[in-house]
Amino acid sequence: MNWSRRVSCLVASLALVASCARRSPPLQVLGDSSRIPEGKASPSTSPYFDGHEVRLRGARGETLGVQVRFSGGGTRDVLLEVPPEVARVQGFRVGSVDVKEPSTDLYGPSAGPGRYPDALFPVEGAVPTRELAYFDLAILPSAAPGTYNGKLRVAGRTLPVTLRVSRARIELEREPLVWVFYAPREIARVHGLPDGDGPELIAREAQYYDLFRAHGALLASDLPPARFDARRGFMRNVDYWPVAVDTSSDAAIARDTQAWLERFRGTGVTPSTIPVDEPRTPAARARARHIADVIGAAGGGRPWLLRAVTDAPRAEYGASFDLYFSPAAFPTSAARLEAGERFFTYNGRSPQAGSMVLDTDGGALRSWGWIAERYAIDLWYAWEGLYFSDRYNDGHATDVMLDPVTFDERTRGGTDFGNGDGLLAYPGAFPSLRLKALRRGLQDRLLLRELARCNGGAQASSALLQKVVPLALGEAKQDQTYPRDETAWDAARTALLDEIEEKCRD
Repeated sequence: MNWSRRVSCLVASLALVASCARRSPPLQVLGDSSRIPEGKASPSTSPYFDGHEVRLRGARGETLGVQVRFSGGGTRDVLLEVPPEVARVQGFRVGSVDVKEPSTDLYGPSAGPGRYPDALFPVEGAVPTRELAYFDLAILPSAAPGTYNGKLRVAGRTLPVTLRVSRARIELEREPLVWVFYAPREIARVHGLPDGDGPELIAREAQYYDLFRAHGALLASDLPPARFDARRGFMRNVDYWPVAVDTSSDAAIARDTQAWLERFRGTGVTPSTIPVDEPRTPAARARARHIADVIGAAGGGRPWLLRAVTDAPRAEYGASFDLYFSPAAFPTSAARLEAGERFFTYNGRSPQAGSMVLDTDGGALRSWGWIAERYAIDLWYAWEGLYFSDRYNDGHATDVMLDPVTFDERTRGGTDFGNGDGLLAYPGAFPSLRLKALRRGLQDRLLLRELARCNGGAQASSALLQKVVPLALGEAKQDQTYPRDETAWDAARTALLDEIEEKCRD
């Protein structure tokens, strides 16, 4: 063989190798902040799987999300096993929703049309699937730090699993960062119950409430005093609770203010109210300020009943509001934090924070935990979590497993619409992949706090936050600076766990 032919063969061989390296692997293992449309290629590499062994790492009390993804067709049974004295494993069948129209720019950049996996339905034992199986691996708080062996069983093939348990310990259900709004009538409608305060509806609401608390979020509705009483039992291990004030007259405002002060006296929980949502005109802002002033005159205001508005700080509000639910409200100096000022924010849109919609990157909601810790956010308000009917537009019920467009202003002459906006759980109290991604970021936040408590850890935690989230919220410019893909997020979490292992030795 002459030199020229040998070179040609070598070039052809290298091209073939490169092509194979780029090809989607037939089996891939991903975490809980990837969301790849059906039929799309899996990434060629994974932080958790080298093609032969699955490697997982977590803290005590932490839940790891594991996606097992295939190509090639055919139904397979998938089972993830680890020692039961170390962790509990729950498998889920994954349902997908067909996005035909990309969400509008109101939500930031869209990843485009596709059939997006999202709804998760628990399965006992092995998960039968054609493309994707999901597992929650919950490390027990009592687990001893160390390395444990498990198995991933896939259609007769057994892969080794290594689970490394850190000495760190977190408790996700205490003092939730994210408040997710819901309307009781949505739960009542999908379960065929009257909208009220009866025991059947309260029991159904408790199922959704417990689901969100298990993911680090508070599902709560700002109801009037009489309706709150039936749900008082939901108020546990929280710092804040949303309440409603009757704004029909100044007398009604004062009456409800007094009622809330009485109900929350001695509880250690701070109520907050949003008397006018998103005031967009001078008249609406003037009315919001007037209501806030009446609440203040009746004994409300910081620290007893926080007066909030879903708007950026404005001079025309004066000192009437205690809180601004807005990405424009963040601490610009340490002095503001030291003075006791609190900072809340609202929803998300890149580059300020990740969006809730289906057709965006899988790690979008993971960003909330990191951004909140970076900017000392006390509470993050997600406007809806159970938006089963588009009541803000024409009020029609949505078949959320068939129609991804949950919020659609076009029905009343607007232009914006979003796929899966306001929907973090499905009817029946079934979680979404997006709720899992939100939980992942909230757990990362707790790990950052764990590091900050250790000797020399506060500086390390701050440095990592600055590196991972250079700019967000009101400081963000045109380009998103925090990660988009799971590999980058996992590299940050690995660095965080390494720092904890080094500095948290007591």
